[in-house]
Amino acid sequence: MSKIIRRSLALLLIFAFTLASVWTLDRILLIKRYDGVKPMESFYAQEPGTVDVLLMGNSHMGVHVDTATLWREYGISAFALWGGVQPMWNSYHFLVEALKFQQPKAVVMEIGGLSYDWEYADEATQLKNVAGMHLSLNKLEAVKATAPEDRRVSLLLGLPLYHQRYGELTQEDFEYFPWSAEPINNKGSYALYGHGDFDMADPAEITELAQISDKSLDYFMRIVSLCREEGIELILVKTPTVDLEKYQPYSNAVAGLAEELGLDFYDFNKMSEETGIDGRDFYYDTHLNLGGARKLSLSLGEILLEKLELADHRGDPAYFSWDVNADNIEDGYLLDITETGDYLAELKRGGRAVLLIKNGDWEKREPYLSFVKELAQLGVAEDELLSENSGAWLISDCAAGKVSPMGLEFQLEDKSYLVDFQELNAVTENGSIVYSFRDLGITMLVYDYSGGKLLDMVDFFHTQGFQLSRK
Repeated sequence: MSKIIRRSLALLLIFAFTLASVWTLDRILLIKRYDGVKPMESFYAQEPGTVDVLLMGNSHMGVHVDTATLWREYGISAFALWGGVQPMWNSYHFLVEALKFQQPKAVVMEIGGLSYDWEYADEATQLKNVAGMHLSLNKLEAVKATAPEDRRVSLLLGLPLYHQRYGELTQEDFEYFPWSAEPINNKGSYALYGHGDFDMADPAEITELAQISDKSLDYFMRIVSLCREEGIELILVKTPTVDLEKYQPYSNAVAGLAEELGLDFYDFNKMSEETGIDGRDFYYDTHLNLGGARKLSLSLGEILLEKLELADHRGDPAYFSWDVNADNIEDGYLLDITETGDYLAELKRGGRAVLLIKNGDWEKREPYLSFVKELAQLGVAEDELLSENSGAWLISDCAAGKVSPMGLEFQLEDKSYLVDFQELNAVTENGSIVYSFRDLGITMLVYDYSGGKLLDMVDFFHTQGFQLSRK
C-alpha cells in the first residue's frame, strides 16, 4: 500500500473520529428541554409509520393533551411534537421534519401560536424550538425564519450556544441517544400536578377579532397546504385557557378563517359542558394540570374517532412503547401528588398494587374517621381500619378494591415480606429493610403493576392529621 493511500486512510479515520466525537459531545451537551428539544429528539426515535395522530403547537398542546389518555382509552398512537411559545414558523418546520419519517392520518394544530405578532422570539425560545432538529436543509430554513442573521450560524450548529454545560450535566444527558429507551418511550406530552383554582370567564362575551400577523398567517397557510398535499386531515383546536382576553380574539379570527378554508376548528373554551373542565383543572401558571388534560383528551379522542378511521393499537407488540409512555406519565404524576385526596383518587384509577400498613391505634374521632372513609374507597373495610390492632393489607387492584388481609409475614410474587412493629420497626423485603417507620400512622408501599417495581412510599401520620408525607 502506497504512502499516499495510507495517509489518505489515516486522514479519513481522523476526520471520521473527529465527527463522531463532535456528534457525541453535541448529544450530551444538548439542553434536554421537555418542550421543543425532547419532543423532537424523541420523535426521531419512533418506529416509522407508527404515529397516527400528530399533535402540534405551543405548550397549550404539549401540556393540555395527554398521549397516555388517548392511548389508554382509545388505543390512539398520538405523538405531541411541540415547543414552548412555539410560533407558526417553527410548527411548520417541525411538520416538514415529521413527514420525513411518519405518515400521520391527522395533524391536530393548537392555534395559540397565531397570537404571536413578533418577527423573532427571544433567544431561549429560538434555541428550544430548533435545537432538537437534526442538521438538514429544513433546519437551515427553520433557523432563517427563527433568528436574525447574526445569530443563525450558532443556532444552526447548536453546540456554540450550549458548549459550556459541562458543570450541570446529569444522568439524563447521557440517556438521549437515538438507541436509548428514554426517547423511544417518550411520546411528547408533559404532565403537571397542582390546582390553580381559577374563575372561569364566559368566552361568548368576547367578540373582538384579532389581527393575525403576516408572518404567522404565511406559515399557517404553508401548514394548510402541506397537509392537503400529503392527504393529511388538519384539525384546528384552541385548548382551554383562563387567559381569554389574550386568546379569545384570535380564536374568533381563526373560526372565520377555518370556515373560509373548509377546516374543522374546535374552540374548547366554548365546550366546557362537553369536557367538564373547571377552574380546579388548571395548574398554577394557567396551563391545564393532568386532571384537566385527561378530560380534554377524552373529548378530543371522541372527535378523532368520529372523523377518522383510526386503528386501536392496544395489545399490538409493535406499539408497546405507548404502554410504557402511559406508565411513565402516570407514575411520574403519582410521585408529584402532595394532597391526600388527589393521591387516593389516582390510586383508585388502577394500575397499582398497594401494601397498606396500619401502625398503631387511635381514638375513633376526627380526623382519623374521615381518613378511614377515604381509605375505604380502595377496598379496606372501615371496621378493620378502626380496630385496636396494627395490621397490613395487600390491595392487589385499587380500581376493583381487591384486598387481602395480610399477616405480618407474607409472600408477594417472588419476594418475602416482614412487617416488624417491635424490634426493627420496619418493613423488610427478602431480608433487606425497604422502609423504616417514622411515627404512628398509615403507611403505603405502592407498586407499579406492569413493572413490578416499588414506585412510592408515603405516610399519613397521626401527629400530622393524616396528611400525605414522604421522606
